[in-house]
Amino acid sequence: MTNQTIIRVRYSSIDGASRARTFTTIEAARTFAHHWVGKTPEMGGRYAISGDGIGKIEVRGTTLDILFPEAV
Repeated sequence: MTNQTIIRVRYSSIDGASRARTFTTIEAARTFAHHWVGKTPEMGGRYAISGDGIGKIEVRGTTLDILFPEAV
């Protein structure tokens, strides 16, 4: 049995839409997050917001700094 880190990324928007997925690699989690809020979102303490303010990403299992290195 392997000890893989599970990364959970949740997207939500101001109109109530949401999607959550789990990943075992940073690359896959990053691709999902970038799809929804872009590569350089506004960074909050526990979330990242798209430039237009509509979408939000929250993550567990890694940090926002790792998902969005260009925004830091």
